[in-house]
Amino acid sequence: METLALRLPSLTPSGVALLLLALQYAVLAPAWMVAALVLPGERRAAGWWAAHAVGSALALLLIVFGMHAEHPPARALGNVLAVAATLALQRGVWSFTGQRRWPVPQGLILAASVVVSVLAALDGAWVPARIAWVAGVWAALYFWTAADVWRHVRQSLHLRWGLLFAAPMLLAGLMLAARSLRALQSPETVMAEVLQNTVLSLGSSLTGMVSALVIQMMLVALVVSRMVSRLERLSRHDPLTGLLNRRAIDGLLQQEEHRARRLPASGKSVVPFSVLMIDIDHFKRLNDSCGHAVGDRALQHLAAVMGAQLRDIDHLARWGGEEFLALLPGTSGADALALAERLCGRVRSLPLASEAGRLTLTASVGVAEWHGQRDSTADLLRRADAALYLAKHDGRDQARRGHGPALEVVQAA
Repeated sequence: METLALRLPSLTPSGVALLLLALQYAVLAPAWMVAALVLPGERRAAGWWAAHAVGSALALLLIVFGMHAEHPPARALGNVLAVAATLALQRGVWSFTGQRRWPVPQGLILAASVVVSVLAALDGAWVPARIAWVAGVWAALYFWTAADVWRHVRQSLHLRWGLLFAAPMLLAGLMLAARSLRALQSPETVMAEVLQNTVLSLGSSLTGMVSALVIQMMLVALVVSRMVSRLERLSRHDPLTGLLNRRAIDGLLQQEEHRARRLPASGKSVVPFSVLMIDIDHFKRLNDSCGHAVGDRALQHLAAVMGAQLRDIDHLARWGGEEFLALLPGTSGADALALAERLCGRVRSLPLASEAGRLTLTASVGVAEWHGQRDSTADLLRRADAALYLAKHDGRDQARRGHGPALEVVQAA
């Protein structure tokens, strides 16, 4: 430490800034290593980001050493490591987002960086070209990765502020692109900086420190956003079928009721909504004869079959046990009954393939429609449940419609 303290005063301000940036990466590397251990789902991505932090720290140390000791090979190796570390950052983003990997372009970029850096180490006339290439490639990789992050945030995480996540890389890319253009347009200025043992000005070095920290914060935000999304999904979805759970569908029913009650006050006609209460016939017998594993597969099979018959605006939930509930916005009782009949026929026509052979499943459905201002969600569900009970009592594999205090009995085709 004493030796390092004695040498620090002889470093340029930008060299000290780069050392601090290397220290920043050295602190981040073990943090990503720990993340790889405690977050199994993000292990590969966190491993790549740990490699990015380690590579960046080593690259900066070599660059500072090359600047201070006027050692071109060390500086060349540092530039190659900087590019390799950025490639590792990009690979981590690809692993995290599940996007397509491009190993061949990455290999070509790294090989070209090695060639340009070696030429610059052997001949100082190549130094501006090396700076232009490394900064330009670095900027291009940041732009490329920022686009991948933006796409993932919008399409997979379903968040509107995708640009906010991509902004740190975009800003860093713009800064590096400007440096690349400057090296091409004013090589004499760049050479003067090299001869003065500086690679970047103090201002750009400090900007690099901030950019690097913000990029790491962005990566952490990506991980946290995914964890929050998974927790939210777990709280709203049934783990076996992947459908909405009872709590989630209750909330949607309340929203639909509030919407239906608001429309008359606004002078608009009420678009009715309906629900389907669906029950797998003889499910207990299936569990007892074939085992609970086959029963679970039957639930998953029915969920997939029924979900395929619904519209994008409809909602299907596992209500409990072998019962399902479908919420159909903007659907009359007659249309809901027609859908219920189709569901019965579709379930019957698609047997379940299992270890016990092909099992023909059937379902009974109770249908109920919203009746207006005097109706309530509780009454709506009671009518659907009563209709379901009648469908099962009359032989199963059919649909019944709850219609006010009475039940309209309709045999499914």
